[in-house]
Amino acid sequence: MWRKIIIVVQVLLIIWVLQTNWARDAIMSIGQTFSSWTGTVINLPDRQKIMTLRDDFMRNNMSLKPHQTDYVIEVTENVDSINIFHQRYCISEDKNPYLFGENLTRFCGLIEQSGILPKPL
Repeated sequence: MWRKIIIVVQVLLIIWVLQTNWARDAIMSIGQTFSSWTGTVINLPDRQKIMTLRDDFMRNNMSLKPHQTDYVIEVTENVDSINIFHQRYCISEDKNPYLFGENLTRFCGLIEQSGILPKPL
């Protein structure tokens, strides 16, 4: 009999504690941290491909000016921006004010070799 009463009291205490603002904030924080970790783990292969692409293009490319280097870093921030760049400047051949000529041709080739672009269906 006493066991049942103790169990009921413990359950009520747990429910009461979980309803406090502190517990809600702690649970939300844990959830956000977990979500961030899983997002990082899921995006890790893409992130590695992006860093390899960036390094391959920048390495031994002394012809780039500082604003071009900044632009390449901005374009290679994520997979979506690389896909947009590739579609606009490599496939549609729109004029790019930052990369052109041999630099653009080399960058487009590296993007296509990187494995970052989505596979055609």
